[in-house]
Amino acid sequence: MSTLMAGSREEALAVFRRHWTYLSGPNAAESLWRKLTPEEKRTLGGSLATALTQHGRLTSIWMHLHPHVCEPRAVVELAVKLFSYPTDEADWLLRQMGELPIDEEAAKAEAIARGDLVLLRSTRTVFWEGVDLEAEWSNGHVLWEFLVLACEHTQRGEEISRLSIGDHAGDNVVAQRIYRLRQVPGLPQTLTDQFDPVGLGTQRFTYPASRIHIFYD
Repeated sequence: MSTLMAGSREEALAVFRRHWTYLSGPNAAESLWRKLTPEEKRTLGGSLATALTQHGRLTSIWMHLHPHVCEPRAVVELAVKLFSYPTDEADWLLRQMGELPIDEEAAKAEAIARGDLVLLRSTRTVFWEGVDLEAEWSNGHVLWEFLVLACEHTQRGEEISRLSIGDHAGDNVVAQRIYRLRQVPGLPQTLTDQFDPVGLGTQRFTYPASRIHIFYD
């Protein structure tokens, strides 16, 4: 462990600002563009110039590609990807900012221990308040995907409407899915009651975005 990792929040802030400055330069943008996959480049409009015009800065580009990532975390993840910032020091910096570590298994364990809402897509497992809810999805693939969709929308600061589900979905589809979600054995009412109507056919999942974590493996 470096001596820096034993430092204070003031030292962490200085490191963060240094990375922010590095990411503001044109070389960083060009370096990231070279590392993106063809699909990621298409998502961003097909050229670095278009991506920068649409999103303004490198962290916004990264957050567009990774909607669950906040801007401070984007700075650290980009520092690792572009500047070979050591992972152990990155984890220290993330923890100083109240974020989860980069290593996925460590991040899962820490998020669960915090009592956050944690979804594991590969096994359709939901952890909340530190325990596996053992939700019985049975053949409820649609309901599982709706819960994931609600969490993803909250992470992006968006509401859920019928258009979130599909162009041909009915006006009441969101309310119907929420009603059915409340019938899933194992999901507590205190969690499913986090939905609030905000308009015709539109609802918001009000659980704090910073406490939602979706893992895909």
